[in-house]
Amino acid sequence: MRRNAITLLFTLVFLPATALTAAGDQPEGQQSYESCGLITGEYLTVLQLISRGYTPESLKQALPDISEKAQGRVDMLVTMSRRDGIIDSYSTINAEYAVCAKKVFDARGLPPKATREAHFHQCAGENKVGYEIAIAALIGAPEADVVKQLDSRHKAKAESIFQDLESAGTLAMFDSLSTELKRCLAALP
Repeated sequence: MRRNAITLLFTLVFLPATALTAAGDQPEGQQSYESCGLITGEYLTVLQLISRGYTPESLKQALPDISEKAQGRVDMLVTMSRRDGIIDSYSTINAEYAVCAKKVFDARGLPPKATREAHFHQCAGENKVGYEIAIAALIGAPEADVVKQLDSRHKAKAESIFQDLESAGTLAMFDSLSTELKRCLAALP
């Protein structure tokens, strides 16, 4: 059962992302909001599984059809999480997602409304806000001060992030942010 769940999860995350060229393989400005989001979702899924105790070997055994490039990304993320720690790896990936989306914006601007790209642009923006709230919470900013600076649609998100951090810790907070992003990415209109 566990193997089937992992295979399904990776099929949903890795296959769409591997159909795209990885960020480092494309010329500057050739990324899209979609590719930034799908690659980030792939990376965050791997970190979530690593944090649950999966090893590179167990991931690869559970995923016999995983591509060579995807295996390399799994190895890279395992190395990163061991070197930097899982928390810093989550933070790095979220920061790189924001940078990727900003580069797309700088190259292409806003996508046309009601398009697939607009959906992925919206996910990037929501994730950036959530990540910025998380960083504010981690550095000890008072929740009330953070909440009063936010648009009304983000106040509940801030309260949830602060609550996750207080009740379950930093890892759980980043895990929740990752799950929220992946829900957004999967919720194509």
